[in-house]
Order: sequence, then structure tokens, then C-alpha cells
Amino acid sequence: MEEFEKLEFEKNLSNINSLETDTELIGREDEAKEILYRIISGNMLLIEGREGVGKTALLKYAIDNFKGKGKVIYVNVSKVSKRFNISDLLKKKSKEMILLVDNAQYLSKKNNERIKDYYDQDYIRSVIFTTTDYNLINFTDALKTRIGRSIIRLTNIDKDDALEIAKTRLDDEGMLPNDVLEQLYSDSNNLKEFLINCDLLCGYLENKNKKKATKQDIKKVPNLKLEENINREREICSECEEELMKVGDYWRCSKCDQYCTICGALYEDDDEECPECGIKIMEDEE
Repeated sequence: MEEFEKLEFEKNLSNINSLETDTELIGREDEAKEILYRIISGNMLLIEGREGVGKTALLKYAIDNFKGKGKVIYVNVSKVSKRFNISDLLKKKSKEMILLVDNAQYLSKKNNERIKDYYDQDYIRSVIFTTTDYNLINFTDALKTRIGRSIIRLTNIDKDDALEIAKTRLDDEGMLPNDVLEQLYSDSNNLKEFLINCDLLCGYLENKNKKKATKQDIKKVPNLKLEENINREREICSECEEELMKVGDYWRCSKCDQYCTICGALYEDDDEECPECGIKIMEDEE
């Protein structure tokens, strides 16, 4: 069996780590079984849910379960440049890969077409997408057909499960008593924010050399708002840091890219016409 591969997976927390290896998915047992079934069956699956409800944790569960069983590629599209090309990850890989696409709402229509082509050619065994909203994804009709009704829609897990998750991931369970955890849960919008706020409070206690938190300590820790300004990050070229421009369905850099000014497709030096829209490449585009 080929060695397990994972790309760009990041650990976000310290005292409480929502992406900790080999952790049990409390409150998501049915969804976890569904993901493993879809991968084994060679299907596509979409996981939809608001920010922080546990979509990425389910992908991490898939990674843990297929370690050593095949090639697994994970990509968080919100963390890559708008010029990202999925083929750069796939073209040099062996067949039967498992592709996990986090925040698929930021994936270009062209990249979705590429995923469909690789899937049809058996280079990809299974694809799991996550998104905050199915309607925001630039899915082609062909991809919609392949996904069909294979959609998991996540809502917030209940309070008891959230508290249990926090307790299992604390370095020292006594640091955050039940009444403190319940208050943190009440102050948080979702599981991810709850766990991060727990982590912030643990960090505060360590800095103050305190072994146990009180509700008063919560007021001394500023809330972390999780809504990242993704659009601002994605408007900058990752290579030269110049602002990107929207051309057709693409985001291009005027310094780093050689592209058609009509549709935005990239072209080579010896191309006389755009490879996508067929427009003759003018001298001022070269």
C-alpha cells in the first residue's frame, strides 16, 4: 500500500486541539460512518454546515482512518491563492487517490471541472467536499450529478456533547470546571469558537499561574471572532503580493500570469489563440 499523504493540514489550538490525531468524534458518529462508507464505495460526498460546526474535524477523521491505505490529499481552498490549480496537486500522483476539499465554495469552476475529469479517469477514487452553503459552489452540472443526494448537512452539536469534547481534549480537566465550561459554551457561537475560547482561557490561567478558572476569569479573556477576512487574503498574489484582478472566472496577477484579457485563461508563449475562448492573442497581451 502506498504511503499516506496529507497536505497543508494545520493544528489550530494548543491546550484544546480540535484537529488532534485519532480523537473520537463525539456527537458525529453517524456522519463519520457515512464518510467512510462513501470513500470505500468510491463516491463523492458534500458536507454542508456553518463555520465551526465540525466539517474539518470530519475530514481529519477520514485522514486518520485511511492512513497507510492509499493516497489522501487535503486542501483548504480558503488558504490558497485564487490562482490555485488543483492539477498541480493531482497530475503527478498515482491513481485511486482520496481528495478532501475544505471550503469548496472558494474553488473555481475550472478547478471543479478538473476534479470531475480526474475522477472520471480513476485518478481520484473519492472526493469529499465541505462548504458553508451548497449554493455558493461553482459546481458544474456533471459534478452535481455525481454528488446527487450524497449530502450531509451539519447543525451545531448539543451542549452535552460539546462539553464532553472539551473535557476529553483538555490537558488538565480540572482547569475548567463545569460551570465555567457551560458559560463559555453559552458565550460561543459554535463548537469551534467554544473550543478556541476554552484554549484562550487555559492560556490566561497558565500566564497567571492559576490552576482553576472561575466565571470571573472569563471576562478577562477577549472573545475571538472566527470570521476571517478571507476575501482580503485572497485578493493578493501569493508570489509577488500584488493585488489580483478578476478576469472571467479567474483571479489573475498582472505581474506573474500570462492570461487572456477576455476570459482569464492562461496561455503559453507560442499560443496564437486563447486555449479556452479562441480569441486571437493580441500583441499587447504578450
